[in-house]
Amino acid sequence: MAPVTLFYDADCGFCQGSVDWLLSRARPGTFDAVAYQNDRALEKFPMVDRNLADKGIQALGPEGRLRRKAEATGYCLTFVPGWRWMGRLILFPLFSPFAALGYAMVARNRHHISRWMGRTSCQTSPRSQG
Repeated sequence: MAPVTLFYDADCGFCQGSVDWLLSRARPGTFDAVAYQNDRALEKFPMVDRNLADKGIQALGPEGRLRRKAEATGYCLTFVPGWRWMGRLILFPLFSPFAALGYAMVARNRHHISRWMGRTSCQTSPRSQG
């Protein structure tokens, strides 16, 4: 099992692109990406709040702690070479409220951002480890 299980919305082009970006930069085996739409895979993770699927990512660390939204983003970035500094900044207590605000703004507009990026919903099939 990978150190971090990342839960994301596979019906969102922005979310797909973000997970693709993360996986392409992380060392192999660092993340298991699980789509919120994969009911079978999610059965193994009862602590994951499916209601947050439209509001943000969730990341489950090896110690069993579940992080959500901006905190999950910062946490995941700490595992990516060259981006650890950004992850630490996002998690830094004085900066984290601003990161949360920025995350909320992006999450609220992610479908528009997907279109601006030329990505559409359901462009690729959900990736899951299960």
